Amino acid sequence: MDNSYYAKMLGEVAALLQIKGANRFKVRAFENASRAVRAAPEDVDALIDRGELGTLSGVGKSIAKDLEELRERGTCATRESLLDELDRGLLDVIKIQGLGPKKIKALYDELGISSLETMQAAAEAKKIQALDGFGAKTEEKILAEIERLAESIGRTPLPLALELAQDMKAMLEELDEVERIEIAGSIRRSKETIGDIDLLVASRTPAPIMEAARTAPQVASVIVSGEKKTSVRLNQGIQVDVRVVDPEAFGSALHYFTGSKEHHVKLRTRAKRDGLKISEYGVFDDAGVRLASSTEQELFTTLGLDYIPPEIREGLGEIEAAEGAAVPRLLELSDVRGDTHMHTVASDGEATIEEMVEAARARGYEYIVITDHSQSLTVANGLNEARLAEQIERIREVNATLEDFTVLSGLEVDILKEGGLDMDLDLLRECDWVVGSVHLFQKMSAKEMTDRLLRAIDTGVISSLGHPTGRILGGRGGYEYDLELVLEACRDRRVAVEINGSEGRLDFNADHARRAKRVGVSVVLSSDAHTTRGLAAMRFAVGQARRAWFERGDVLNTLSAEELVRAVRLVR
Repeated sequence: MDNSYYAKMLGEVAALLQIKGANRFKVRAFENASRAVRAAPEDVDALIDRGELGTLSGVGKSIAKDLEELRERGTCATRESLLDELDRGLLDVIKIQGLGPKKIKALYDELGISSLETMQAAAEAKKIQALDGFGAKTEEKILAEIERLAESIGRTPLPLALELAQDMKAMLEELDEVERIEIAGSIRRSKETIGDIDLLVASRTPAPIMEAARTAPQVASVIVSGEKKTSVRLNQGIQVDVRVVDPEAFGSALHYFTGSKEHHVKLRTRAKRDGLKISEYGVFDDAGVRLASSTEQELFTTLGLDYIPPEIREGLGEIEAAEGAAVPRLLELSDVRGDTHMHTVASDGEATIEEMVEAARARGYEYIVITDHSQSLTVANGLNEARLAEQIERIREVNATLEDFTVLSGLEVDILKEGGLDMDLDLLRECDWVVGSVHLFQKMSAKEMTDRLLRAIDTGVISSLGHPTGRILGGRGGYEYDLELVLEACRDRRVAVEINGSEGRLDFNADHARRAKRVGVSVVLSSDAHTTRGLAAMRFAVGQARRAWFERGDVLNTLSAEELVRAVRLVR
């Protein structure tokens, strides 16, 4: 498990304890442990392996045991007992923006609200506004949040779903009966959120695999179990479907359980036109003879198509492109030469410049951009003018010690409420790269936010627009603005837009990225890393770029550091 998952689980326990009315010292213990785990410089898994959880400040024996259970099962007895005593629906309620555990406790105690359904009923009956400390406006915001959350209920952010899938896959592939196993479905297509996990196994002996899937420690319940398919629900709530197929049909089955419904409808229609039938068992002629099934490449070749990468199997023109030998050579993670957005101990990061350099070099990068926060983000220890000037000089000193690697000086500058930038413009011109981002005052009207972004872009000193919608996966929705107007301004002022791979964001998504490309706006990819481990989030940015049909030339940080800097900004 990733540290962010452990931190999230401990945070949930803290919130549930507060709703229950537990001792405030116990609540604070879990809050402190959650912060310590999130900020830990090393993976919690590694600390568990070495028996060193006690080295984390705020993690005592009891919470260490909870962490070990979380690793084993994806949940822990402390969390489960609270959910049994209160209501599992509270896990959705605590996702409502603007409602902390204290207010949720009042709603739970006074109105018996323990789920989104009971929350919605109380709000529509105007019962919430009658409580002290709430009011009509709060009630309206709650209803708007419930409407937003309804779209994501039952969906798991890609990074977490991938971790859970890889954990289950690793457990199953230890079995001697497994010849091959792959993660299929929407995870393989790199969708931002996942409905359920699909695992496909090639084997001639399915029974032990079905038994292992049913009895895995991370399984909360068995939904259905048959000879060759078992569906289970994990402790985290997500469904996992494990299917076993004969090895000779693995390729066709992998294709079938990867592509979207629209992709398959169009492909079957085309196959039927050519006198062929296609299913999870293979490609067949009209006499029922199987022509291809063992590999996806064989399947596409038999259909007279070029290979279609999983990420673009969405029924959006990929079949026509494959007919005409026009499938693009999609961007690869290895094409990315540097990371354009990350934080260090100078603001809210957990590593030094030198540590980020070492970690980036290990990933094969040629450069990184250090973009600590600016001063208005006090919660993140943002830099003022004096500290930014010191940071720029410090980066110059680091560069003087490096060979074949470059550290670019930068800042993630806050775009203020009126559209100004949270730093002296002359000092920003001293930076190699400036990420302009909105963090505060996100609940503005679409016109106000559009004007705000346009004024910031018009300064001419911004290199890229950071996490351009502001959305948090499984949390808040993005702020509203006229995307076309902002994209046109970015194009005219040579401001790139960012696909932020951070595990909580994946912002822009593929649809946004395609729109940016149509308008002619440059795109950069970033991890928005706050730790050396966080650099790994670049793979999620690459996944969104691939879903957008991006090739190497569509992304600026496939360029050298010098070319990258020259590609943006009007003012230097």
